[in-house]
Amino acid sequence: MKKLLFITAVILLASCGGSPCENKKCKDFKTQAEAQDKYESDKDCYKNLDKDNDGKACENLP
Repeated sequence: MKKLLFITAVILLASCGGSPCENKKCKDFKTQAEAQDKYESDKDCYKNLDKDNDGKACENLP
């Protein structure tokens, strides 16, 4: 049973890149460049930073 739980845990971690996405929002960043760096690090994980899907994160930030 422990072996099955371990294997399941490994599969789940592998399927989400080893760590879950942080729930970052534009208000968590001081500048657009800072938000862009986070977005570029994992576009699928931080897609909520680019609401209009134009490749630019948090365009309302300075």
